[in-house]
Amino acid sequence: MTAKPLSPAQLKKIQTMFGKLGFEPEDKQGIISSLTNGRATSTKDITFDEAKYLINYLVGQAEPDKVTYQEQCRKVIGRIYRLSYEIGMSYGDTPEDKLMNCAKINKFCRERGAVKKNINEMNLQELKKTHKQFEAILQNNFDNTVKQLIRKSINQKVVMK
Repeated sequence: MTAKPLSPAQLKKIQTMFGKLGFEPEDKQGIISSLTNGRATSTKDITFDEAKYLINYLVGQAEPDKVTYQEQCRKVIGRIYRLSYEIGMSYGDTPEDKLMNCAKINKFCRERGAVKKNINEMNLQELKKTHKQFEAILQNNFDNTVKQLIRKSINQKVVMK
């Protein structure tokens, strides 16, 4: 399930506002990239909620929300990375290990993730879905470990008698 795309009215309003404010194409791309945490650089790729925020930002009413939105995204990404360590998908503390872990998580998300995108391309809603998926994987790992321990202890008692 993807996020709702921006409406034609929003697109028209954003383009008009960019024109009236005298932004260059590079500036527009930079603003959109910053708003979406690097996920998009064009207005056609932003969601309905992001377009709503961008309009408020261009009017001058949205600066505090941007920090909050980006901070929420960073927190969810941090939780996903922490869960990847707990699951056993990621390990190591060196810069090379961290780069490899990022690549592993992105590959997993693209191939088997709920959203099928790299982490840095996801919006907050998609990040939350991915976080839920990682929590479910961790819970499943715990359940399997408990089952194995129970089987092992039952087998040991039978052997001892």
